[in-house]
Amino acid sequence: MDLEKYSGRSKHELDTPCLTLDIDIIADNLALMRDFVTAAGKKLRPHVKTHKCSEIAKQQLAAGGCAGLCAAKVSEAAGLIAAGLTDILITSPVVTIQKIAALMECAKSARIMTVIDNRDNTDALNLAAGESCLKLKVLVDVNPAMGRTGVAFEEALELGKYAASLPNLELAGIQCYAGNLQHIGNFKQRQQSSLLMMQRAAEVFRQFRSSGLNCEIFTGTGTGTFNIDSEIPEMTDFQVGSYCVMDAEYLQTGGSANPERFDLFKPALSLQASVISVNQPDFVTVDAGLKALYYTPHAPPVVLNQPGSGWRYEWFGDEHGRVYFPVPSMKPRLGGRIELSASHCDPTINLFDSMWIIKDDIVIDCWKIDLRGCCC
Repeated sequence: MDLEKYSGRSKHELDTPCLTLDIDIIADNLALMRDFVTAAGKKLRPHVKTHKCSEIAKQQLAAGGCAGLCAAKVSEAAGLIAAGLTDILITSPVVTIQKIAALMECAKSARIMTVIDNRDNTDALNLAAGESCLKLKVLVDVNPAMGRTGVAFEEALELGKYAASLPNLELAGIQCYAGNLQHIGNFKQRQQSSLLMMQRAAEVFRQFRSSGLNCEIFTGTGTGTFNIDSEIPEMTDFQVGSYCVMDAEYLQTGGSANPERFDLFKPALSLQASVISVNQPDFVTVDAGLKALYYTPHAPPVVLNQPGSGWRYEWFGDEHGRVYFPVPSMKPRLGGRIELSASHCDPTINLFDSMWIIKDDIVIDCWKIDLRGCCC
């Protein structure tokens, strides 16, 4: 990571392409989310799939207000455990023989929960937990009319009762995460859609409790709907992820206060790129393409370090991007720096081994992205 070489130097001296993280901005983002959720009487369960970095997870826990962490995959959970973090919910079904075996290894040394959405998988988890002499906590995953995972609202109670009847499982509640609603551009439309889904999930939560089932947890929501779903009394904790670093996809959606931009949380993460060719009259080529910057055309990376409007990044190949400038006099020089926001932070971070930590534009640390590539 070459920290000794770059510590104390300007971020503009770093070799490119590279990720930089502003320590003050991320601290502000963590505090803002913690304060909101605490005031709403809820808990945070931050999702590490966003940043893939156990050091950021530690920062989130240290900021307070957390019930634990979320991970998308068993391998992410194993990485967190290796870093000393031991209260983890795996938010996707764990189904294959290999993954269930890995899950049981994790559960031997950490407080692990996972989700279920059908009887066959529930049986397999119960059998494996029994063979490992474990009592595994599970949540019924409820499908918010999205169809990715989860059981239908009408079928959740039956599955909950079934899981509660098995000797090696402990039913702990429900999960309902509407990922398809997080980036709806219009805030009022996003609000209406999310409240509709979470109110239906809240009814499932009440059904569990009225049926005598153990139902302590109702987890869900995300960065795009946290301040909407906080209106649901039954919801206990929030699986927010992108809020800590932010990206162009979220920044271009409407917020509750600003209909044009979701600017409650600030972009702490950026990508540093260098201009490597200036031979074209209306754009320059930079050294950051698809291998350095996950690109979504509907929310392209934003140029952060140039004045005024009219700057635009476009994908230009696996290794390259092109940056358009507003007027010829503002054309960047050869070797000049372009600082970009990420289109989508999760897959962009997953492209790098580490990120440089910046304070007042000066390098102060380098954090390993130790969960990078944990896809199983």
